[in-house]
Amino acid sequence: MAKRPHSSGVDNAHAETGDGVVVSRFGSEILFETESGITHRGKVRRKLADIVCGDFVRYEKIGSDYAITKILKRKNTLVRQYFRGTPRNIAANIDQVIVVIAPAPATDWQMLDNLLVSIHRLPAEALIVFNKTDLVDKNYGTLNEFKSLGYTIIKTNKDSGLAELKKHLKNKTSIFIGQSGVGKTTLTNILIPEINAPTKALSESSDHGQHTTSNSIMYQLPEGGKIIDSPGIRDFTPLPLEKALYQSGFIEFEPFMNQCRFHNCLHRNEPNCAIKQAVENKEISQRRYQSYLALTE
Repeated sequence: MAKRPHSSGVDNAHAETGDGVVVSRFGSEILFETESGITHRGKVRRKLADIVCGDFVRYEKIGSDYAITKILKRKNTLVRQYFRGTPRNIAANIDQVIVVIAPAPATDWQMLDNLLVSIHRLPAEALIVFNKTDLVDKNYGTLNEFKSLGYTIIKTNKDSGLAELKKHLKNKTSIFIGQSGVGKTTLTNILIPEINAPTKALSESSDHGQHTTSNSIMYQLPEGGKIIDSPGIRDFTPLPLEKALYQSGFIEFEPFMNQCRFHNCLHRNEPNCAIKQAVENKEISQRRYQSYLALTE
């Protein structure tokens, strides 16, 4: 991860350089952690505008000030479409993306489908956490779609499911992502009680979550590994891809892919399409297929 600070060999006001990992970003400044576990605040140079939580970086220290001079090679970057289709980085160098859902606010299932497309493209492991199971469970039979596809689903609340979640977090860099109000920060507080990250109750008037986490923040887990608590989202659209590439996020398509009449079939209007036939035969979820069509419009 990080190299121990060492002399640059250049007499630049006694400059030192070293490597670290970004813990969080606040505008033109970041918090980063060195190999020795010490956290510093540093300035980000303008050319490194896309720096994000989880990035491995090179820093320079002159006097008591730190500056980030380079983003080291990334393993992957979780990115979403933002305003007018512009990309926005969420986090980098992720082993596992944990999508947190709950009975309230109501789950946006298409957003979950879209997230899984991006997770498969990273690539990274995907884990679904159904949180707040102590609340009334409404219409969560849809979860069975994902269970039947082989996705791991962990059901949690403040009193149960946490031991199983910890097993999946150990020795990995994971990120909690999901709608506002599903309990990502509350889970983080339970996993690491000493951090006391702020949380807010769900807005009763709107049934929409309130944003509490405004920046992605990385925490060290007591059992080993790291967790990134990210701000709540109300929508998620992957970056534009060639239409054929969206199929990788719909893993149930795989057994039928080579059965279509045309090798470059996009499973929309083409004749003799095995995917469309599988939907008609209820071998593929109609709801999931509609999510695929929405991405490939």
